Amino acid sequence: MHSIQIRPAMFARRYCFLLGLLFARSAAAVILIGAEVPPFVLSTAGGSGLAVEILQEAARRLNEPTAVQVMPFARALAVTKQGVDILLAPPGRVASRESSYQWVAPLVDEVFVLISSKQFQPKPLVRNQLESLTIGVMRNSVGEGLAAGLFINSIEVVPMEVTNAKKLATGRIGAWVASWNTALHAQREAGLDVQDLVRGEVLMRTTLYVAASLKMSPQNVQRWRVVLEKMRKDGSIEAIEKKYNYQSP
Repeated sequence: MHSIQIRPAMFARRYCFLLGLLFARSAAAVILIGAEVPPFVLSTAGGSGLAVEILQEAARRLNEPTAVQVMPFARALAVTKQGVDILLAPPGRVASRESSYQWVAPLVDEVFVLISSKQFQPKPLVRNQLESLTIGVMRNSVGEGLAAGLFINSIEVVPMEVTNAKKLATGRIGAWVASWNTALHAQREAGLDVQDLVRGEVLMRTTLYVAASLKMSPQNVQRWRVVLEKMRKDGSIEAIEKKYNYQSP
């Protein structure tokens, strides 16, 4: 009778120990997140895009899971900031985000510009022409921060850049602040001609990055940094850029 009581207790301890091991393995697995910003991260089935393919190739080289969770931009930033072993692509490395993430490796250079419609504003816009215009931006994007810094009275915020493309084409906004490659892709996604976009003043030049949560170990960050640097040197990143018609600033 006494032995019958011990065995369940021993089994329970062993079961808890195994659960602990499984939890530790799960916690150590790196989660890949793509913040939806076309053409870098697209919300297709399973995720795709320039940054997604770079993350997946790096994961393959490290024998890590290649699944990328695609999230709206604002949510992706928040989840990564609060998480443990998370890699995020492709936030712009700007002062307001510097202390919130570990910056693993650069992906691409990009420019954030004023964009107008050829139909309504055929000449390139500059910032001193914006006072009477409604500006379209994506929520929590670099573009939103730049527009706020211009002290414009009318700024309309949307969750997706493709919405700004449609609004610009119909005159519901007079200008759009976004990265140039993102705007080009959003225009195509909306079924609109990229030739209708007029590139105006450059508001900021930045580099889009792979970032990590602050709680990711330095050793793990370095593993990913090394493989991404190798991909840059062997031409893998450049090949992916060409596939997505990336335009270097």
